[in-house]
Amino acid sequence: MQKKLEYIVKCLIGTTFFVPLIVLPSTYIFPFIVPKIVWFRSLTLLMLGFYILLLFLNWAKYRIRFNPINIIVGLFFISFAISTFVGVDWYRSFWDNHERMLGLFTIFHYVVYYFIITSVVKGWQEWKWLLRIFLFAGSIVMFIGLLQKGNPEFLLNRSSDRVSATLGNSIYFSGYGLFLMFIGYLLAIKETIKKANPWFWYAVAGGLLGFWGIFGGGTRGAFLGLIVGLGVLAISYIFSLKEHKKIKQGLGILMILGVIVMGLLFNFRQTDFVKNIPAVGRLVNTQISSTNTRVMAWEIALEAWQEKPVFGWGPNNYYYAFNKYYRPEFLEHGWGETWFDNAHSVIMNTLAVQGGLGIITYLGIFVVVIIMLWRGYKKDELDAHIVSIGSAFIIAHLASLVTVFDNPTSYLYFFFFLAFISQNIDITEASVEKKTDKHVSTGLVIVVSLVVLLLIYSTNINPARANKKTLNVIRILNTGQDVSDLYNEAVSIPTPHIDDIRNDVGRISAEMVIKLSQDKRPADALKLFDLMRGELQENMELHPLDIRINFQLAQLNMIGAQLKQDVSLLFEADKIFQDALQYSPKRQQLQYALSGLKLQIQRPDLAIQLLQDSIDNDPKIAEGWWRMVMVYQQTDNLDKAKEIAQDALSRGVIFDGQGAQVINSIMQDESL
Repeated sequence: MQKKLEYIVKCLIGTTFFVPLIVLPSTYIFPFIVPKIVWFRSLTLLMLGFYILLLFLNWAKYRIRFNPINIIVGLFFISFAISTFVGVDWYRSFWDNHERMLGLFTIFHYVVYYFIITSVVKGWQEWKWLLRIFLFAGSIVMFIGLLQKGNPEFLLNRSSDRVSATLGNSIYFSGYGLFLMFIGYLLAIKETIKKANPWFWYAVAGGLLGFWGIFGGGTRGAFLGLIVGLGVLAISYIFSLKEHKKIKQGLGILMILGVIVMGLLFNFRQTDFVKNIPAVGRLVNTQISSTNTRVMAWEIALEAWQEKPVFGWGPNNYYYAFNKYYRPEFLEHGWGETWFDNAHSVIMNTLAVQGGLGIITYLGIFVVVIIMLWRGYKKDELDAHIVSIGSAFIIAHLASLVTVFDNPTSYLYFFFFLAFISQNIDITEASVEKKTDKHVSTGLVIVVSLVVLLLIYSTNINPARANKKTLNVIRILNTGQDVSDLYNEAVSIPTPHIDDIRNDVGRISAEMVIKLSQDKRPADALKLFDLMRGELQENMELHPLDIRINFQLAQLNMIGAQLKQDVSLLFEADKIFQDALQYSPKRQQLQYALSGLKLQIQRPDLAIQLLQDSIDNDPKIAEGWWRMVMVYQQTDNLDKAKEIAQDALSRGVIFDGQGAQVINSIMQDESL
């Protein structure tokens, strides 16, 4: 029975490699993330159930080993958990949202996944087959990327020249390609030690697809990881292949040529030829300056860390830190650059959300892996290829994340690769086993099965059902039909992501209330308004610091005030906006919205003060100027309006769209 259980666990491990292929565009909100996570978590829970039975049968063989890599992974998880519960919003840290779903609960599954693999998979033959299966599954993803190159609209790629395949993001695609390239090379080089065979060409093909994927996704981080990884690989071989002088000399020459090529690419970075090389052109033309929004986001991460240096703001709570330390200069780059829920750098983000303890344990994983690989090599427990390729990928992976963030697929191959390294360095201890005559009782099987199935149903199936029903609610809501019953049905499903459901439906509901009112359907508009107002109030109680919820609720109240002719809703909205402004004092969206509300409640002086604050914070932003002009126009102070317009123009402020119309109207007014 032990062998059968072990075989089942290994099959489930292999099945997880196909999770990146799961995408259901017409079924889920965030179809590239939600189905992947619920399937991965379900498979991991099934693995855990069988693993518990294996532990009961043979504790000595399957127990978790206390080697350095296992310890540092465990410490990282503990740090993650502590930061979750001492951070500013534990609920978001624990569950995260539907867009990413990488809260503590999901990370727990990745860590369990890691420990099960290290405990069950033994020996190169087993690892070889798992690596082959992983390469096969990844190659399918890469092939789908090739199809998107031929048909940019395929699988929601939206005509982008940077493909994402089934991952939904070109960043994820390139990072995955980097991993596949390294494991393809590992499998190929291990095959050639014996003799060339079909498996060698299989590994070469998979590795080349992964290499193409780096450029197919066109991601700078992955290309940087490639450069760093190849450099580390060459240096590692120079140190590990001590008796192969010609190979070492050849590697040295290749490194020099690589430096020369990169120097030439950088020198001619402004040419069309270099600019059009996928990933390469973007990397060599990257400008690291204080005006770059990602650099600004990193600086905010540093400021946030200084406020909470030990445990940070809590995983997935960078958004709150960003709001507090928001800089008005972000708007100079467009409205899309004013909302950051991640520092776009794993290192800087971890520093902000998990503090000093978190960054030490996270970087500690990479340091410990490198140390253990080379210690294993010195003890003749690991060959030069595993040491060199292991060192190269682990550093390449870290380099690739310097300007991006982790995702469900990157966590999958990262923890799998960690397990591969951990088990290989621990092979001597792992081989010591004790015979056992234990049998698994029927009662234990029933209890474990029921617990696992209950967890799968409550934490994966239910959230998936709720997500699917919410998508149906949104579709019907967009047609103008009454969705009260459908919405209540969706939120009645027990799911920790009920806050996401409220937010997703609430965003559309504000527009629909206006539309229903315009369509002479006041009763339907009022019904929808009352429903969503109550739901957003509950969300605000759950996430009081979330200014997006505050913003949504305040705007909905403003719409409801007009619909109900109830001025008290305006004052309620005023209070909500003012609270939000305390959480993000320099955010223009709040200043502009609140200034408009102040004008409605006959407080133009306060409206002007808010707009003046926005101008003082960043005079380059045109919207504060033309809104100020509008306030003076609407209060019949035309001279002051023209004075403000002239001041803006004299400073070189550029107006377009509505702003240009406002400024032109006041400057051309002949009565002034």
